[in-house]
Amino acid sequence: MLDTPTNARSQSVEQRLNDPQTQEMLHRLLDHAEVLDNVLSVAQDLPNLVAVATDLFDSLARQAAENDIDLEQRATQLLQLFKKATDPQNIQALNVLVDHLPQLQKAAEMSDELPNLVSVAMDVFDEWATELKQEGVALEESVRNGIHAALYLGGQIRREELDRLGYLLRSDVLSEHSVETVSLMGSALSSCRQGSCEQPVPERLGLLGLLSASRDSNTQRALAFAVQFGKCFGNLLDEKHPAQSAPPAVKS
Repeated sequence: MLDTPTNARSQSVEQRLNDPQTQEMLHRLLDHAEVLDNVLSVAQDLPNLVAVATDLFDSLARQAAENDIDLEQRATQLLQLFKKATDPQNIQALNVLVDHLPQLQKAAEMSDELPNLVSVAMDVFDEWATELKQEGVALEESVRNGIHAALYLGGQIRREELDRLGYLLRSDVLSEHSVETVSLMGSALSSCRQGSCEQPVPERLGLLGLLSASRDSNTQRALAFAVQFGKCFGNLLDEKHPAQSAPPAVKS
């Protein structure tokens, strides 16, 4: 059995031209005649284009050499970079990076505004430091003492004591009225010491003197405060620590 080229050579030119398959092929060639002509034109100009490209590359190579740029080394590094970039793990990382490009764009925009924000913050800080200085507060010394106090307390106080301190701060002991009352009591104690303990002969007070002092309006007010404090404290004791009923007496 002969193959197709052998059969084609065994036929005459006229028979081959009249062959429908040959005619179909010629029609397709005629349909693309313009494209083939353009390709042939480009092929004719290809040596000139190659020469122009070579001259351009030589010019770029000379300019690079004048600037101490080794094109071969750069090409090798670029090839290594391409090899690393096409590594499957790196491609996966690049995909993640591309997914976060919008966030990176926002971060870049914020970084552009960062110097202005820092400038505004510094202006605010300078104004605040000036106000503190006018109020007699040395900012640098205050910060140094504050850090020293924090470090000292941090080394002295235990966790349990710190928890109790937090409970104390949350209680009413440091409320405005409590602090005012304690301050008044401190002033009264200081005055009493100056009026009694610092005298050459301390004053003595008997039962009749106590009855006489009870007629003083200020003493009566202090006694009323003490009685009211006793009532309030008793109510709180009953609320927080209710008294337990006494067990029934055992009959003999």
